[in-house]
Amino acid sequence: MHRICLVVPANPFDQYFVQVPLDVLTAANRLRADGHEVTVWDQRLDGPAPEGAAPDTVLVWSAIADRAQCYPLDLRPIRRAADLARERFPGARTVAVGPHGTHMPHATLRSLGTDHVALGEADSAAVQAVRGLAGGASAPVLSGDTAPSSPLALVSDRPTPYPNIPMEEFGLPAYDMVPMARYTAEVIADDLPQPGPCGMVMAARGCAYGCTFCHLPFGTRMRTRPVDGVIAEVEAQREAGLEFQFFLDYVFGINRSFYTELCARMRGRGIGWVGQTRAEIVLKNDVTAWADAGCQGMWLGAESPAVAGTGVHKRVTEKQVRDAVLKLRDAGITPFAFILLGLPDDEACMSDWLVDWAADIPAWFGINQLFLRPGTSLYDGLAARYNGGAVPETWEAVEEVTRRYRREYPADLDDQERRLTGLPNYLGNAILPVG
Repeated sequence: MHRICLVVPANPFDQYFVQVPLDVLTAANRLRADGHEVTVWDQRLDGPAPEGAAPDTVLVWSAIADRAQCYPLDLRPIRRAADLARERFPGARTVAVGPHGTHMPHATLRSLGTDHVALGEADSAAVQAVRGLAGGASAPVLSGDTAPSSPLALVSDRPTPYPNIPMEEFGLPAYDMVPMARYTAEVIADDLPQPGPCGMVMAARGCAYGCTFCHLPFGTRMRTRPVDGVIAEVEAQREAGLEFQFFLDYVFGINRSFYTELCARMRGRGIGWVGQTRAEIVLKNDVTAWADAGCQGMWLGAESPAVAGTGVHKRVTEKQVRDAVLKLRDAGITPFAFILLGLPDDEACMSDWLVDWAADIPAWFGINQLFLRPGTSLYDGLAARYNGGAVPETWEAVEEVTRRYRREYPADLDDQERRLTGLPNYLGNAILPVG
């Protein structure tokens, strides 16, 4: 038996929401089932480190499930979390899990100063790293290439991530380890989005689409879970005081038979929820069934009215986005649209059409400027071009790739962002920072 502490770093996003660390709690339950003593230190909640005997292994999440798709390039907040853990538990081994170590393991080791990084989906990687260390592994890079009994690190430019543990082996996340009532997300109150107590659940992992700008921490193969298990999580979170949920599934509704069954089981439970999907999926579904099941809001990855012409493999038209927004609204579901500034060759962004389009769309919208992230094919195609012809070897160089891309973009992205955030349907004008 080992004593394990799972650490969630604080980050700038906390001013708006502090969402349930779902994959951390999933790993915690599996590690506890393996016979370990497990604690969770969520540094976003400003609480002290867990009491009791000091852990012998600390695992630091570089991006929990709700942030893994848009993981940050600035590792300084994660380094602070690792430093706090080392100060509090000086004798413990430290392991980083998450997309940073998975895509740039050696750079992540240097940036975070941890003893190890574990590659793969964070909850699976965390569990298998602990098993490997318990079996005598000592490699700095823990992955599917390092046998648990081997003290040697495999020298490889692209180590193989740990394989995914079957989802049914994880069981119910360890909600009892954290103060569930303190977690928040966007909830719908009086037809307006507001920050409020909110749980999180994933009925399916993965995304079958191949948008080149998108980081997919759960891969391109759709993996649905038994509906009984999903409902058990929803009910467990309600018992913990969270009567609103966020479905983190990237393409809610894509498997119509699965999601039809899920919605049928959700109906009548009195649980409100928000999800996320794509415009063309909305247009293929009976969204009134979603509303009857408690859906109060749905995010669409709209990106730009001209996204279909940008060459990023997202062939969604302006009309499809608008029709999907109207279909959701007519069903009583609050529509949300995510806008991405700075896509390559985006005529809407370069001509300033994007701002006018956002002002006119009958939905709340959120925005971000494009980041070029390792683990995406867009980054693979552009990184060397904006790094003097060489592939970046540090996270600082990765950040500089995005900065150079934005500086050379044929439009003032900062000015567009300022004007977009001034629009009345910008979500940030409805949801004020906490405190």
